[in-house]
Amino acid sequence: MSSPLSGTRDASGQRQKKSALARLFFSFSTTFVLLVVVGGLLAACGSSTSSTSSANSKITLTVLDYLNTEPANTLLNNLFSQYEKAHPNVTISRDSVPIGSVLSKASQEAASHTLPDVLVIDNPDLDEFAATGALTDLDQYMTGSLSKSNFYAGSLSTMEYNNKVYALSTGNNDLALFYNKQMFTAAKLQPPTTWAELEADAKALTKGNTYGFALSAPAEEEASWQFEPFLWSNKGDITKINNAQGVQALQFLTDMVQKGYISKASLNWGQGDVLTQFEDGHAAMMENGPWNLSLLKTANTDYGVVPIPVPQAGEQPVSPLGGEIWTIPQTDTAHEQAAWNFLSWLEQPAQLTTYAQTQGYLPPQPGIAKTLVQTNPDLTVFTNELATAQARTAVVGTKYPSISQAIWTAEQAAFSGSLSPQAALDQAEQSITKILQG
Repeated sequence: MSSPLSGTRDASGQRQKKSALARLFFSFSTTFVLLVVVGGLLAACGSSTSSTSSANSKITLTVLDYLNTEPANTLLNNLFSQYEKAHPNVTISRDSVPIGSVLSKASQEAASHTLPDVLVIDNPDLDEFAATGALTDLDQYMTGSLSKSNFYAGSLSTMEYNNKVYALSTGNNDLALFYNKQMFTAAKLQPPTTWAELEADAKALTKGNTYGFALSAPAEEEASWQFEPFLWSNKGDITKINNAQGVQALQFLTDMVQKGYISKASLNWGQGDVLTQFEDGHAAMMENGPWNLSLLKTANTDYGVVPIPVPQAGEQPVSPLGGEIWTIPQTDTAHEQAAWNFLSWLEQPAQLTTYAQTQGYLPPQPGIAKTLVQTNPDLTVFTNELATAQARTAVVGTKYPSISQAIWTAEQAAFSGSLSPQAALDQAEQSITKILQG
């Protein structure tokens, strides 16, 4: 699961890229994108080289991705080179484009019948592509170590459309609560586990130019992404966003904004900005993800990580899942099989662990994740949350981007004080009802 495009200081890593991807959905006409993708993708089926190629023939796999910032860029180049050395009959031709260009690039390639053999997209975007019928159904390949039962349920949900697998996840991320250990020790506080404790700690730690709690709430997907743990942990529903649970979740956060425990500047903060506030001592706690761990260590920040606080003691936090997925567009038998061979290699423990360590991700397979946690205990909280985390599209499918826009619009209205949480979510529900009926 975002903020401005990533760079050397952009701590949110791939989550920030996802935000830009969400913005692309809303900046283009949905009708135009779907028409281009549906028409172009379907026309492209079978347009690659002859399916009569033998398994031992030389083959070039084309890959389209948006992972062109560091360390992801070097990571992929190294993995691709490693695969080519081990499989001398395969050459990988990589086309990595800016995050804001990946969807338009895919549409252009669809129209010109030059779709890649492997397409990397953000996991909430799977339904949009799979709905066209142009992605390869991977159920036939999901056997042995890659059987569905070997994945976290939440991770698997990011790989499926209509209960069929159309993608493989190379890692997920979710959200937890980071806290400044020195500030907590000085104030003789314990990290919060419930909403009441979170507010009490935030109140006690808000002083001078330091806010008790920081989160990201800009007018984009990042705001919905960071609101969803509070909504879902309170048993809220994005299809009935203005029910009692939804209003209670938004009211809780809005109250902390109005009381000054959360900065109103969060309306413009991406997750990278939130990290900066935390590193600079201007936030005692923050909501953020595992991609920040290496950056916090580099900054020598004395931090701790605990699960997102829940409404009542004993309840389980529910976080949305971030992370890109790897799909195989329909081309021909030889290229689809070669693409699967590559992706199945990428899913093996050595490669998946390297990918997760570099990206700050959690392997989607419990066995690999548990091994990684043994050498990186900071990942424990995030990994444990995978048991209850869920895909953002799990309930609403292709309608999620539009619904997310209604949610972040409501959050902006409530935080800014232009509407009460109830009124803001009533307005959002009107939009969501039309989206679901459309």
